[in-house]
Amino acid sequence: MKTFRWPSPRNNPANSAGEDQCAANALTPPPGTLSRGSHLVDGNHVLYHYLQKDLLISDIWLFQMLVARLITDLGIWIHPDTYSSIPVLLPHVIRDASCRKSAGGEEEWGAPDESGHFRDDNSLIKAIGKQLTVSSSASHIYSNRKLGAGFTACHVWRKAERTNQLASRLPTLNSFVPNLVWLPNQVAKLTDREGSFAQSYLQALSWKIYRDMRIEGSRAKYVAEAWSFLRRPEVIPEDGLPASDKLSFFEHSPRFVENRIKKLELVVGLLEMSILGSAPGTSHRVV
Repeated sequence: MKTFRWPSPRNNPANSAGEDQCAANALTPPPGTLSRGSHLVDGNHVLYHYLQKDLLISDIWLFQMLVARLITDLGIWIHPDTYSSIPVLLPHVIRDASCRKSAGGEEEWGAPDESGHFRDDNSLIKAIGKQLTVSSSASHIYSNRKLGAGFTACHVWRKAERTNQLASRLPTLNSFVPNLVWLPNQVAKLTDREGSFAQSYLQALSWKIYRDMRIEGSRAKYVAEAWSFLRRPEVIPEDGLPASDKLSFFEHSPRFVENRIKKLELVVGLLEMSILGSAPGTSHRVV
């Protein structure tokens, strides 16, 4: 992977919401790291807080190169051929964590929002990653295996352009293939900070993988609409990004695509029946 020099956060206004804010909060006790008695360290959070609260401050250049390497080597993307076949995997679904009882309200998973979209807490997208086998020439850790516990299905872009909504709250973007990547949990946490190096690197990488692919037929207008909400971070030079053969992808599965399309057709059919009215006592379930 080619290396590149990342501007110091003090001299980079575009990054003021990212690494600068991290530096300002470096001495704040990180939530979840200490036990209730503040004497025990939780090993499930140590790597993230070491990188974000220690290495970032003490050696930003090493931090950036290490994070870039972790994202490159450990990120798992949906295959470009799958993207070409079905660019939006769950167009009827939005992410809304409040649909779960654990969020403090009633259990409303699957209940529609005001626009009729299926409300999910990201469970459906997580499940997609577990259905597919990873194909990787770059990592023997992943090759020909399926994902178990400890991975997060990440949204590459947290915020959408031209709107005040989060990308995951838009059905166009929530399951848009270029907006999805699977990362080990502690690496995934680094990408949640808006404007951070990790998030910007991830976005630039997704842009390189998918943006110039030609999408045919009726899908093209939906793809164009989705991309119109996304912006490439100009601060990441393309010549500093790895080639596709250095990345890991889920294997393209025509059977997976066929099943996805069948389920979408079923969803459309159920919606039409709901609008027109179905026979009394009829119940349907889509999984």
